[in-house]
Amino acid sequence: MLRDEIRRSIEQTGVAEFKSCLFGDFKIGEAEKDGLITSLISGHHVLILGPPGSGKTTLANRIASILKDIEVVEGCPLNCPPQDASCPWCLDKKSRGISLPSSLLKGAERTKRVQGSGGLVKEDLIGDIDVEVALVEGLRSRRAFVPGKLLRANHGVLLIDFIDRVPERVLNSILYPLQGEPITIGPFEQAFPLDILVIGTGQAEMLNDFSLDLADCFDVVRLDYVDKPVYQREIILASVPEMTDNQVALDRVIDIVNRTRKHEEVERGVSTRGMVNYASILCSSGLNEDKRMLRSAALVSLPHRLKIPLEADTPAKREEIIHEIIAEVLDEVGEEEIVTLPKEAIEDLVEELVREDSFRVPLKYGAFDILLRRVKKFPESQFALLYSQVLQRLIELYPERYGGLTPELLKEMEEVRKGDGGQKMLMGKLEADALGETIATLEKKGILEYGKNGWGLSQRGITFLLEGLAPKLFVDKYSYGYGKHSTGKKANIGEGKIVGTRHFHFGDRYRDISLRDTIREAIRNRHAELTREDIKVVTKHIRTKINIVLLVDLSGTMRQLQKLWYAKQSAIALTLAASYYRDHVGIISFSNLAEVVIALSSNIHEITRRTLDLELHENAFTNIGFAIAKACSLLAHYPKGKAKQHIIVVSDGDATAPHPSPEKYALSQAAVASRRSITISSVCIAQQSSNPDLMRKIAKIGKGRTYLVGAEELPSALLEEALSAHAT
Repeated sequence: MLRDEIRRSIEQTGVAEFKSCLFGDFKIGEAEKDGLITSLISGHHVLILGPPGSGKTTLANRIASILKDIEVVEGCPLNCPPQDASCPWCLDKKSRGISLPSSLLKGAERTKRVQGSGGLVKEDLIGDIDVEVALVEGLRSRRAFVPGKLLRANHGVLLIDFIDRVPERVLNSILYPLQGEPITIGPFEQAFPLDILVIGTGQAEMLNDFSLDLADCFDVVRLDYVDKPVYQREIILASVPEMTDNQVALDRVIDIVNRTRKHEEVERGVSTRGMVNYASILCSSGLNEDKRMLRSAALVSLPHRLKIPLEADTPAKREEIIHEIIAEVLDEVGEEEIVTLPKEAIEDLVEELVREDSFRVPLKYGAFDILLRRVKKFPESQFALLYSQVLQRLIELYPERYGGLTPELLKEMEEVRKGDGGQKMLMGKLEADALGETIATLEKKGILEYGKNGWGLSQRGITFLLEGLAPKLFVDKYSYGYGKHSTGKKANIGEGKIVGTRHFHFGDRYRDISLRDTIREAIRNRHAELTREDIKVVTKHIRTKINIVLLVDLSGTMRQLQKLWYAKQSAIALTLAASYYRDHVGIISFSNLAEVVIALSSNIHEITRRTLDLELHENAFTNIGFAIAKACSLLAHYPKGKAKQHIIVVSDGDATAPHPSPEKYALSQAAVASRRSITISSVCIAQQSSNPDLMRKIAKIGKGRTYLVGAEELPSALLEEALSAHAT
């Protein structure tokens, strides 16, 4: 048994020596080393998980290298030992009186490697029919079956690199061998066991989608990037020894890479492989200490290796982060900021600035005197806390400018308002300067900018808003596959994973014909020539695209209970979900009439910006019918054959326009949309003035769904609707 062989090898060399031979200079924690060796001694299959470039494949190859040479039956595809030649091929030779000479199988040849991909089929692992032999000797001939890599790895190791890319149906075909059960293959009725160790590599996230039956067959070893500078130095010098003479450049490379991993806007930094490549490019230039070359080499080798959250991934974002990090490393950062803000504080502040009209409106129109009064009125707000920090820093930095005012004196002066006029003037100047410096600080950080509509969030500010909202909005909301389709299995992402085969139907694409399966079917049917009934086509994952138009009610009643903010939040949630599904979203606001806020788009930041600019229409009516008509007009500009068309109505009130029959008009427009194959769902915010019956009728006509929710439940309702719209 392979397990006994590994155990004997460890006992003969000793655990410490075996560990040294196995890992060598490979940098991995002691806990991971002990866990891996324990799994090998136990004969368990192993999953090595970690981010790209963390050394998963290198470690897997090292494990495979521990195998020794063994004696096997010469020419046996299953590597049978001479004393136990019991596979179908050896038994076939015995039955025909053919001798079974032995030969030496090198340890390196006992490992079979498989590169995981969506195009992998079970025949690659189990085996397939040799067409030429099958036509002569028939399908049940042992010589007509060519064993795959799983069988050829018998008494050895099967290394499946990128196992997370292998289709589940392919992995299911090797479930019995993974569980230690005998396997029956091809035309053979005989079941026989495999003595095999399976090692798979993949990313840690794969366990979220890995079936429990498969995961139960493996032990898991997790790797991460090497983060100790001492080890990083050794890794670079082992691959790029030329950097030994330039310690300054070496230290800068390590510092830059480590800063990418700690950057607040980066989900996953540069890999160990990326670090070595960066050092190699820098060394090849011959200008290791040149700052310009340090930046140029970084822009070539680092930005594409950063993983940025979807909601923060804007054009040139990665390059901006690299420029920022290099400026810090080279001490090219500008003047010191008056206050520092952690990322969490910035996210909370940005959300407050767009949620609370008390700050949003005076800031937008530059009414700083009103804004200052709001700061004093709401001292516990995030903006007021930032203002207080700036005020105290101004006193510390410029005591002579403000006559020696201290925070303690300021409190006393606030209580005794009839004090010295000069002191009041100084205090007023300090407060005005502190507010101006607060806004300037947010502008320097790239959070606020002044545009044609006044002060508002910049693109970076919107990124912070999206990063702060995304964890609150998305909790187990994503689905990776669902339902059936006439040509395959529906999925949310991508198209192309083969999920099976079926017989050819009129209208199928010729490119989907599977030549291998067609020939197998012809042999099975004993046809000398191909016929239509022999032709097999592959079925693939089919992704349903949707164009969604969101109708947002801006009538005056939306002011209550922050309903407008929750409506904006739900629009942002829908946009994030659509970007995940690669759909397009358009937004129309309505009250007396309706107007297009933004046409169909997949630009998260632009949709968010337009959504945040929405303002309530005081004392306005609610014209749901006109909004639906406007949405139909917008969708008419986009071909229906490219994607499904869907409308979502969000309102808290009854239809009150146009007279004399607003409800009838809304229902008639819903019927018009339905006749154009446009589906409609409605989200009704429950309150006394709402009309859930009307919303249900609209959704029923539009063949959609109805949601009756509180204002705070709007985002989750729209996320649920985004998923439901795909599933139908």
